[in-house]
Amino acid sequence: MLNLSNKISLSRIFFIPPLVFCIMQVQHNNHYRYACLLIMIMIGLSDMLDGYFARRRNEITNLGRYLDPVADKLVLMVSCIILSSDQVWPEPRFPNWIMTVIVSRDLVLMFGTVALLIITGRMDCQPTMLGKAATAFQIIAIISVIMGNLIPLTVLVAIWWLVVILTFTSGLLYIYRGVKQL
Repeated sequence: MLNLSNKISLSRIFFIPPLVFCIMQVQHNNHYRYACLLIMIMIGLSDMLDGYFARRRNEITNLGRYLDPVADKLVLMVSCIILSSDQVWPEPRFPNWIMTVIVSRDLVLMFGTVALLIITGRMDCQPTMLGKAATAFQIIAIISVIMGNLIPLTVLVAIWWLVVILTFTSGLLYIYRGVKQL
């Protein structure tokens, strides 16, 4: 049975199809930016609320330990890929190299986690503060791209660099922690 925090985590996955639909419509009608923005804000808030409710209600579960990061990774990877496509998204777009850093780190972490499970029979999916900061700034970067030209390019570039630094550094930290478990 799903508890409240697991339902909130699962809702993030269910937000992906409407988000993708709205992102794909922006080239045809700029008003869809507002729908994208609303969906991403709801995703960001749900990411904060699921952990809060799990701790507050003492409902931390094994399912939640895996569902929460998987939901985060799916939302962030799909958003980054689509928002970097010149076929789908108008300017400003994520530069492909930033999207590559984010998606590569998440794929390495997902495959590494599965490999740890196969090799050791257990996985430790405990998030670090650095990983949480990277996720938060990835969401901020996605929202900034969705907001379009309302964000000055210099601010957008600064956010992107911060995302790259946090994403890369947290990825190295997670890899280090995974190797230590072997």
